[in-house]
Amino acid sequence: MTIKALMKPLTRDRCRLVIGIILLLTGTISQVHAEDCAKAKEYYTRGTEIINYEERQAVFQKAVDLCPLYAEAHVNLADALENLGMLKGEFSQEGLGRQNDLLDKAVGEYQKALEINKELTAAYQGLADIYTVQGRLELALSAYNQILARSPGHEKGLQSANRLKALIASQPGGFKKAEEIVRQSVASQSSDGTRTMGFQDNTVVKARQRFDNILFEGWSAAIKPGEPSLQLSEIGQALSSPELSSFNYIIEGHANKVGGLDENLSLSRQRAEAVKSFLVNNYTISPGRLLTQGFGYSRPRYPDRTNSGNRRVEISFIGKPGEDIGNNNE
Repeated sequence: MTIKALMKPLTRDRCRLVIGIILLLTGTISQVHAEDCAKAKEYYTRGTEIINYEERQAVFQKAVDLCPLYAEAHVNLADALENLGMLKGEFSQEGLGRQNDLLDKAVGEYQKALEINKELTAAYQGLADIYTVQGRLELALSAYNQILARSPGHEKGLQSANRLKALIASQPGGFKKAEEIVRQSVASQSSDGTRTMGFQDNTVVKARQRFDNILFEGWSAAIKPGEPSLQLSEIGQALSSPELSSFNYIIEGHANKVGGLDENLSLSRQRAEAVKSFLVNNYTISPGRLLTQGFGYSRPRYPDRTNSGNRRVEISFIGKPGEDIGNNNE
């Protein structure tokens, strides 16, 4: 029967025929979907036996492509992306960009898993790890609270939540002297089991500090005089001090959610570059030790806020594993 014929006024017989065709097609589609998900489970099982994270990523990607509602496959794909983002990459603009892209994709996969099944503790744990590395401690704490809401006796979740609460409380806003920047860098080394992002030359992110008071002229990268410039001077003294002179750094620019995505992304990059230029031009800091990246408003600390706390500059301190900040004589 042609489509034109089916479009004629429906008699009882035609109605039965149309319903039969629909049921037949629906059953076929359901059968194909079931076969795809069965194949996806085979890929899932195979992926759990693979050690190499790039190979794991490829296999779990096939699983979610075949069966998009396979929540556990999304979690394992996210885990592979997360590990690639944490462990691989050169200390270069290109390497840093690749790592951050991998971590952002991992966040997306964890979130997809939770849209399908909100009870997956592993997805909350993965998000907490990435948010912590990204300095989004409030979101990491929220993820741990989700774990504790489902498993009140979750020992690691409770310990991590308490650690994050203490870390958030120890990072108030306001002006920081050079001595305080060095001291906080020493105190915040990742010796407590916190996940860290690393590079191929065996360096890891040892510490991260946020500065809400480095302000710029409206819609420009011109650093405001007064406290913003004074704060940068303190940062320059800290980064060029003997205690931190062997370390590399990542400078991040973050914008608030006022204006468009593209213009905020470009502006945050320009502002991170302006901070780098200030430090290089005024202190004995080699430009090769400083990477910059702008995120616009794609990584808010407080997603429910338009402005407060989201516009900021963050600096990560990069050093060798086991190398104590403050005890380096090179």
